[in-house]
Amino acid sequence: MRMQREKGLSLIEVIVILAVMVILVALLVPSTVQILTAARRDVTLDEMENLKKAMIGDPDLKTSGVRSNFAYLGDMGNLPSTLDDLVTQGAQPAYAFNSSKGVGAGWRGPYITLGPGSDAASHRVDAFGNLYTYSITDFTNAQGQTVDAKLVTLGADGVAGGTGDDEDVTLETLVAETTATVTGYAFDLGSNPLVGATVTMNFALSGVLTSTNFTSDSSGFYQFDNVPFGIRSVSLAPRLLLIPGSARATPSTPANTVEFRVANFSTNPIIVDTLQAFFTPTLGAAHYRNALVNSAAGYTCAGANPMSSGEAIAAGSFTDRTVAANANPTPLQRIAVDASDVQVPDIKIVGSGTEAKIELQNFRDTNGTCASTGAARDMRGATLDVILRAPVTSAIVGHFTFVVPFP
Repeated sequence: MRMQREKGLSLIEVIVILAVMVILVALLVPSTVQILTAARRDVTLDEMENLKKAMIGDPDLKTSGVRSNFAYLGDMGNLPSTLDDLVTQGAQPAYAFNSSKGVGAGWRGPYITLGPGSDAASHRVDAFGNLYTYSITDFTNAQGQTVDAKLVTLGADGVAGGTGDDEDVTLETLVAETTATVTGYAFDLGSNPLVGATVTMNFALSGVLTSTNFTSDSSGFYQFDNVPFGIRSVSLAPRLLLIPGSARATPSTPANTVEFRVANFSTNPIIVDTLQAFFTPTLGAAHYRNALVNSAAGYTCAGANPMSSGEAIAAGSFTDRTVAANANPTPLQRIAVDASDVQVPDIKIVGSGTEAKIELQNFRDTNGTCASTGAARDMRGATLDVILRAPVTSAIVGHFTFVVPFP
């Protein structure tokens, strides 16, 4: 029995099949290329977002409701000059923590992790193989916002302009995302506005821990501008403060000496070099003969002119007196600077400070001589405004107003 031969494809059939395959490939290749190009664009946009987070941190990362991630900006206090600064320390200062100020500064990267097999330049290149363009020159964008830095990909074609996947993409970092105005209020022992206190802001700047001061105003208000986002601290060094309720007139008869107590809450001793007192007795004009600090003479009238209201006992006439430093100052406050405007919780003086008693002695109703002539002036009910100044600079180290109470 003869076997039947299997029928094969004819040449024409093979040609037709090949032609169909060529057509299908021709149709699929552009679609595949387009899909791959779009995927590379998506990867590039993700990379750009990750680079921005490496620069300024992730605002969504929080600890106990407080933002905890500020990346390069938080550590260095500025944006990187180049993308390489995120990966390599180079000449940038190493991170160091200052325990007394509660914050640190310096480089502790890398701030972006390169993938397996990535070369040292992969963070500079987009998914199309083109270099990113990065600039930290400030400018105003179309929305009127000030831009601190911009990162640009030129798209698939690597040429400025274009549409679709060739279109350039710019990722901006706004000044409102990097620097803040920090404000707050300080209060004294009696919860009154703390006037003339030195408030210090501690923050990183160019990798170095930096401190800047502001003197609180009549409402206890202070303000710091251009503070880089990050974990920062605020500390308070008040001038001499009046101890509430310490003012009185002595002795009970004739009540012509005014004494009051002040406290030093700073970590440095405060020297009093000049004393000036304005006073308005209830019963008429008055003039005092002596001024003491902690029972030691600061001023003793030796001529023909006792001190009248508003007269300053200047350097040379007033013996410098020191109020010792406070060993337990008001604790500093660590704050997360994470918005363009940050309000610090109220700072209130705590503790007792290092106290000193000040006495203005022997008020009398005449201004003729320093001898105890004239009638003693009862100072109960009088209003006093006292200014204390430091040596050399004449800076005010204490200023308080009070009414001498009746017993």
